[in-house]
Amino acid sequence: MHRSEQSNSIPSLIKRESSAALKYRGNNEFYGIADAREGNAIALKFVTSIGEQKAIHYHDIISPMDFNGTNSITLMTTRMVVTIRGGHLEKLFDHIIQHQVLWIKEPQSSFSTSEGKDVYVSSIDFEMMQ
Repeated sequence: MHRSEQSNSIPSLIKRESSAALKYRGNNEFYGIADAREGNAIALKFVTSIGEQKAIHYHDIISPMDFNGTNSITLMTTRMVVTIRGGHLEKLFDHIIQHQVLWIKEPQSSFSTSEGKDVYVSSIDFEMMQ
């Protein structure tokens, strides 16, 4: 490849190598929604308060997905049950069932929960199936 061609391709290389998981819309500190131009999310990433990460492909989530109407969302796969606890989770649940959520994360400390009118996540629990 000629040097001038390499220079011209640098912006496209940078764009291509950037992670789709980093392109999200919204300003909630607890979850990110896929940018509409990128389409639906392929997987849902969970980040714990200590930095551990797990991901589940949306096609692995078994129906029905459960929301108790107040403070708990439960997602199941054949190998794991994920329980998301917090407050005002209606909007988050709606985004999950539309495969729009890229990531959900726990707060760094129990004092950082922004209990108010916006969605907040207080904990994410993982239970492995036998």
